[in-house]
Amino acid sequence: MKLRRPSPAMTVAVIALVMSMTGGAIAAVNFAKNAGAVDGKSAVKAGASTEKAAGKLVATYSGGKNEGKLPFRFLSGAASQDSLEDLSDAVARGRNGTRLFAVPDNGVTVAQTMVDLGLGDLQVACADQQDNVGTENAVTRIGITNKSGGRINLVRQTGNGAPAFSTLETGLVDTFSIPNENTFNIQLQGPPNRTVLVEGAAIQRGQGTADGACGVWATAILVE
Repeated sequence: MKLRRPSPAMTVAVIALVMSMTGGAIAAVNFAKNAGAVDGKSAVKAGASTEKAAGKLVATYSGGKNEGKLPFRFLSGAASQDSLEDLSDAVARGRNGTRLFAVPDNGVTVAQTMVDLGLGDLQVACADQQDNVGTENAVTRIGITNKSGGRINLVRQTGNGAPAFSTLETGLVDTFSIPNENTFNIQLQGPPNRTVLVEGAAIQRGQGTADGACGVWATAILVE
C-alpha cells in the first residue's frame, strides 16, 4: 500500500494542533511556577538575607512580637542606629532635681550639685541670715558653675525682678540668693552651640525658729 503525501492544508492543521497543545502545557507550567508571585515577583521569607531578597517581595514575620511587621533591614533609607542617636543628641533634653535640707544655726550648708546643665552645674545651699543663736532665718543660695571650657552668657531672674545679664568665664561660679519664697529662671548659652533654660522655685521653712530649712526644685531644658 502506498502512502499518500499529506496535503498542505493537512500539514498546517497538524502543526497548529501540536502548537496549541504544547503552548497550553507551557502556560500551565509558567502559571504553576508563578502562582505565588505578584506582578511577576516572587516572595522570600522574613528571615531571608538581603542578597537573597534582592528583586523579590519580602514577607512579614509570621509570629512572635513582630508578627505582621516587615524586617527593619529591608527598609531602604530607614534610619540607622547611628542616625537615631544623632537625632537624640540634637533634640531638647530635660533634667530636673530637688533638695530639702535643714539650715545650720548661724551657718551655711555645703553647696550641692542639683542638676547637670551640660555647660556646668546648678548648685544649691542653705544659709542662716539670723545672728541670734537658736533663731534661724533661712535663705536659699543658687550657684551656676561654668564647666564648659569656654565663656558662657548668663541671664538670671528672681520672681518678677529685673533680669541680670553677665558673662561667666570657665571655672567661675555665679551665685545669687532667694529669700523667703520665690521662683527663679536662668538662661545659659555657650559652647558647643548649646542653650540651657532653667525654671525653678525655692521655699524656706521654720523661719524664726530653731528648725529652719530650705527647699529647692528646678527643671532644666538643654537644646543643642
